[in-house]
Amino acid sequence: MDIWAGFSLNRKEAVYLQLVRRVRQLVAAGQLPDGAPLPSRRETAAQLEINPNTVQKAYKMLEEAGLLATEGNSGSVIRCTEAVRRDISAELMQEAGADFVRSAKEMGLSYKQVIDLLSALWESG
Repeated sequence: MDIWAGFSLNRKEAVYLQLVRRVRQLVAAGQLPDGAPLPSRRETAAQLEINPNTVQKAYKMLEEAGLLATEGNSGSVIRCTEAVRRDISAELMQEAGADFVRSAKEMGLSYKQVIDLLSALWESG
């Protein structure tokens, strides 16, 4: 699986944090199960056209969180129990919901408008 396919960087947030979020999203979605290999740091840097040190920082952060294991020259693999996957999923869902609510309130939308919007989007999507 090409974990960086369709992924694009934005200028609003540090690149290494975007990489970490992408891996966490794929883990939460079950697309990167326990034992799944990640591309090497050099491959990732080349594919995304970013500094290898940025990728190293992201992978190190994932390792420190216990989500990634790197053993010698054998590459990096996801380390994630089902409980951890559920926790990551819940955390990302909470963050997305909070961001949406914040934006809706900033736009002055009412609760009913938000519910109507979500209902329409749910039905069309």
